[in-house]
Amino acid sequence: MRTLKACAWSLVLGALFIPALVVSVLMLPWIPLVGRAAEFVGRLGAQWMGVEIPPRRAGRWFDWQQFYHLILQLLISAACFAAWTALGFTAGVLIIAPFVPKTEFSFGEWSTSNRPLIFFTCWLAAPLLVALLVGLNRLLVLASTSLTRLALSPSAEELAASRATLIDAFSGERRRIERELHDGPQQYLTALKLNLAAAKLQAPPEAQPALADAEHNASLALASLRATVRGIAPQVLFDAGLIPALDELLAHSGLETELYVEGVERSVDETTALLAYHAVAEALTNASKHGAASKAVVTVAFGQSLRLDIVDNGTGPGPCPDLGPTAKEPAGTGTGLAGLRERAAALGGTVNFAAAHDAAAGERGGRLLVELPLKEAE
Repeated sequence: MRTLKACAWSLVLGALFIPALVVSVLMLPWIPLVGRAAEFVGRLGAQWMGVEIPPRRAGRWFDWQQFYHLILQLLISAACFAAWTALGFTAGVLIIAPFVPKTEFSFGEWSTSNRPLIFFTCWLAAPLLVALLVGLNRLLVLASTSLTRLALSPSAEELAASRATLIDAFSGERRRIERELHDGPQQYLTALKLNLAAAKLQAPPEAQPALADAEHNASLALASLRATVRGIAPQVLFDAGLIPALDELLAHSGLETELYVEGVERSVDETTALLAYHAVAEALTNASKHGAASKAVVTVAFGQSLRLDIVDNGTGPGPCPDLGPTAKEPAGTGTGLAGLRERAAALGGTVNFAAAHDAAAGERGGRLLVELPLKEAE
């Protein structure tokens, strides 16, 4: 099926060669328009052959990638046209030739009018030419789709900018969800607690236990909601900055923690600050739930980049403290760390989880190192 598709698309490219060449010459002052049309045809052919090419934003008027693609596609179309006219036409003539009466077959200085020999010679040569044409079509179509992918795929800078835009959008969506939870359910739960407290003052003694349980459940729900809101997008992060937000996070972590700041503290853009906050939160959660840690030290270094170093005294990523960066991550941490790595890579940063070992103190644990490009907040 793929071979048939390749032959069909090669035939289309060969048929388009002369019209495309004429249009390109006649519309030379408007060659960008021809380039856009060639891009549409190239992407259509790639899609026909099952090759997905990510969309890209072309230049507003003249786009070099479209121009290169147009030139290359014209060359490939010329090759398809030559293949079909030479090999295809010749194979067709050889198939029909034996049926033409009084035909004398000649090849160079050799000629014959023997009908059986003509049938044998023509029908032996025709399949060979067809096979050669099919193989050439496969190569030409492969070259066409590969060059289309190379010429029209977004650059690494465009992909990075696109990922960063998506992350910024996700960060904005987190803030929206945080505001809605803060202004909606959290306020209603607070009002519910006040209503239950007022009801307890007027309720008969036999209703007091039920109201007390309801008030207790409302308090638990409110505390859980506040923890969820704080994990999604803490308001203190956007109001006061990264360091105060980390202070609050460490205070609610349930671990004995210390926070150190190295370098001159600088303002950080919201997307980077939110990722740094979530990295520390993920490290503390893993240390507490999966590493059985009781202590954690968080170091934030401001320099050419933002560097986070979170060390705990838990079980670490592997059974041996000397495994180093290749140690396996503990069960249950993979998804969170994988998400952090993807988000950090989109911003041009790195996330590494390794075993921490203090030979002098005889202690071991886990260590999360995060490095992010530092952009000033707008």
